[in-house]
Parts: sequence; structure tokens; C-alpha cells
Amino acid sequence: MNRTRQIMKKTAATALGISLVVSGSSSVFAAGSYQETEKAALSRLTENLPQSWDAYLENYQKASAGTNSSITLQVEDTGRALVGALMGGTDVSWLKTLSIDSNISIKDGIEAVVSSVLLNDGQICNFNVFMDLANMMEYIQIPELSDSYISAPISADSEDSDEETEQFMNTYMTVLSDLTSMLPDSKTVTTLLDRYGNIIIDNTEEGASVEESVSVDGISENCTAYEGTVSEKAFTTMTESILTTAKDDAEIKDLFAQWADASDGEDQYQEFQNAIEDALKDVTSDEAGNENTVFSSKVWVNADDKIVGREIGIVDDTDVTPVFTWKAPSEGDSSALLLEVSADDSSFTLTGSGKTADGVLNGDYILALDGTEAVDINVENLQTEPEKPGYYNGTFHLTFPEGTTEDDTDEETSSDVNPLAGFGVDIKLISDASSDISSLELTLTTSGAPLATLTVTGSYGDSIELPDLGALTQTYDATDDNDMTGYFTEANWDALLTNIKAAGVPEELAAQLEEVLQAAVESASQPEENDVETNEEAAEDEAA
Repeated sequence: MNRTRQIMKKTAATALGISLVVSGSSSVFAAGSYQETEKAALSRLTENLPQSWDAYLENYQKASAGTNSSITLQVEDTGRALVGALMGGTDVSWLKTLSIDSNISIKDGIEAVVSSVLLNDGQICNFNVFMDLANMMEYIQIPELSDSYISAPISADSEDSDEETEQFMNTYMTVLSDLTSMLPDSKTVTTLLDRYGNIIIDNTEEGASVEESVSVDGISENCTAYEGTVSEKAFTTMTESILTTAKDDAEIKDLFAQWADASDGEDQYQEFQNAIEDALKDVTSDEAGNENTVFSSKVWVNADDKIVGREIGIVDDTDVTPVFTWKAPSEGDSSALLLEVSADDSSFTLTGSGKTADGVLNGDYILALDGTEAVDINVENLQTEPEKPGYYNGTFHLTFPEGTTEDDTDEETSSDVNPLAGFGVDIKLISDASSDISSLELTLTTSGAPLATLTVTGSYGDSIELPDLGALTQTYDATDDNDMTGYFTEANWDALLTNIKAAGVPEELAAQLEEVLQAAVESASQPEENDVETNEEAAEDEAA
């Protein structure tokens, strides 16, 4: 029994994921029992999934062909004052914006990133990065310094990496270069979801059915609560059914064939079959189990036959310990939310309420960790139904509570004071579905005054013209000290320094930077004193 319960705890996260996918508060259906409710929700999901899945694959292919991105850090007056104070009173009034504009595309097994670095809207330099996924090599060019390239292995530590690690990295990067070649089509996804979702539902037994209200933050809905339970015996049967079905599943076999084609013929289907055989032996050799309930799932359905709440729990004798709770009751334009995930002694809770008018939500929510309030969230004009999936507009204002203090000695203890108190983060979503442009603005504030704003903007772009990486005129090996010395000695720093000065960096600071660069180049180009002595001694020994 204990072993089965441990298995159930490990599979709770899986059940959670399935329940989240299956539920969907917008799904409307006729309900009369737990199994009917879940089957109707699953059916609704499989009907709507193909459209969104196909759109995702299409968008990924468009993004791989070419994507434009811009990352800009804008330093505000208060932020400059703070930076200057931290630097001992240094004048940083010239520092306004720092940006990286990039064009990214994936083609012929090569991921290309062409970027421009700008300071105060003035271009400093370009970065051209080409990752050859077939050969696991990366090539970097900074045209302002040199026409040559720096080459480096993509693997983090090529000297210590074994052949198996290198093969994994190669496969991983190849998958990233064309993810759509690894992903199943929408028909396969819906087929598998329907097949295994129904196996889980069929092996969940009907529990109690009662009339209950779902209440969150003062907002309530009268509902019918349907409960499903899983006993040790039912769990064993469910596991056997899933494994047996998967062993002979034609769609799964086709998926492995698809993955083998995308990973240079690597076929792992037999390993999958062997793993299922071993798992079936473990299940059938284990105790068949008894009728004791070890897992429960509860859904609340309102008068419109819509799911507005769900709870998943682990059962120990008569005690139920929830591991996941989601409730979303509404009254007219008002709606509330409770989302809680618990594991052992830890918990994550998001709760609050708001009002929706003209398709936008305004409300206040609290994020708590282990029962302690961590973040206050104000939602402003958030679109609830965007023109296109993913193209949201709205603002989130995050603030941090001061925390609690002990006054045994009438003195605050620093351990109880939130170090983030007084700071805030504003998150603004800006999207234009008609032009496929989305932006995310994150502004750090202190006492309501902005310090800096990070803006990330993305859109589809043109494909990058790829150079012939096998015929580059000059490359320097990043793992070879002599090569890198040659690169930095060859580099012309004049254009970079000119651009830095033109961007507004004070002459004194630019001069200091120039001195540092010159010293670094001279040091790299001169052999170390010890090396000179060693070479001289070696020459004397050879002459003797």
C-alpha cells in the first residue's frame, strides 16, 4: 500500500497537467456525473485543439524563417542617480538607452543571429553569430573590429565532453533547428489525447455528488460537485491499460519513426518497447492492491454546465490532502480566482478578483508562498479575448509588501523585513495582431518612481543570407590562446572607440577605456616574463 501511495504522489503532477488541459472554464457541456463531465470536457478539447495546434506549428515555421527582435534598456533619471551614487558619485547623465537589435533565422541546419549594439540610439558595433548545428561549431564576427571570425565549439566544455554527451548535444541542437520535424501533427495529438485521456477517466470511479457553492474573495456560484476516486487496484489497472495500449500504439510507433528520421536515423523505438515490458513486469508482479482510495479528483459545475472549480488530492485513510486547487467563480461582470499548488510543506497560492467590461479585466490579486504574502498584483485593462491567440494587451503592476517585524525589544529585525519592500515592477503587454508585432515592457520602480525599463519587441522578419562557413577566409580558434592573441592584435579598435564617443560617452571615460584596451592587447601580444626565461633556459640547455 505504501509503495502505491508513493507512486500516486509522483504521478500527481501528471494528473494535474491532464486535468488542467481537460478542464478549461470556457467549455460548456451537459454534465450528470464525474465521468460524464470529464469525457465531455475532453471531447470539447479535442474538437478545439487542432486549430490552435496547427496555428502554433505555422507560427513556429514563420519564426524560424526569420524573426526580428529588439531589446532596449532605458535608464530613467532616478536610475541614473542611483547608478551614479553606487559608482562613487560618477556622472552617468550621458547614459540613457542600451539596445540590441537582432534578426534571427534557422536554415539548412544553421542558426543565424545578426545583431546591432546601440548606445543612446547610436550604433556601437555589430555581432554576426552563425551556429553550425551539424558540426556543433559557432562562428562569431564583429565587423567593426575585424573581418575575421572567432570559432568555438557549441558544447560547453569540448575537452571534457564524452562522445555520448556530444551526440546528445548534436541531436538537441538539431531538434531546436527544426522543431516542427519532431512535433506530431494535430490529428496525432488529438488522437493520443483522446485515447489515453479516456483510459484515465474510465479507470476513475464515481464518488459523491453534492450541491456546493464555490466562493473566492466574496464571489460565489452555486454548483454541483462531482467527485472521482482512484483506488490502489484501479490505479494498477489504469497503469496496465496505458502501458499495454502504448506498446501496440500505431501513432506512437509513427512518432518514433518521425523522430528517428529527424535525428539522423537514430531509432529508439525498441528501447521504448523494452521499457514498457519492464514496467509491465513491475506492475503485474506487484500486489494487485485493494479498494482503498489513494487519489481523488473533484470538479464543480455551475448552473450553465461549465466547470468553475477543480481539486486534486492524495487520500490517506479518510484524510484528503489537496495538491492542486483551482476555482474561478463569477457573478455578472465580477470574477474571482484561486490557484494553489502544494507539495509536502510548500505551497504556491494566487488569489484575488476583478471585473470584466468591454473585453478587458481590471482587478487585484495576491501571490503567496508557503502562506506568506509575497507579491501584490494589480491587473489593468487586460484583454480577455485577444484578436489572435497570444497577442495580449494589458498591464500588471507588481508591488512587494513590507513584511512582518518582531517588537520584543521594540526594534525591527532585518530577517523579517522584506528587502524588496518599496520596489515594484510594471509589466506592460503591447500587441498588434494585424502586423504580428508584440512587445513586453518591464519597468523597475522604487517608491513609485521608475528606475529603468526593459523593452522586448518581436516580429516576423526576412531570412538571413548565410555565408559559406566551410570557406571562411580567416578564423581564430577561441579555445587556442595563441589564436586569440592573434585576433586581438589584428583587431582595429578605432571604429569601436569612435562610435562610443559619438554615442555620448565622455571623453575622459572613453580615453580610460582606450587605455585599458591598448594595455590588454599589448599584454596579450607579449610573452610572459616567466615564459621568456623558460625559453631562454631551454635554448641554453640545448646549446650545451
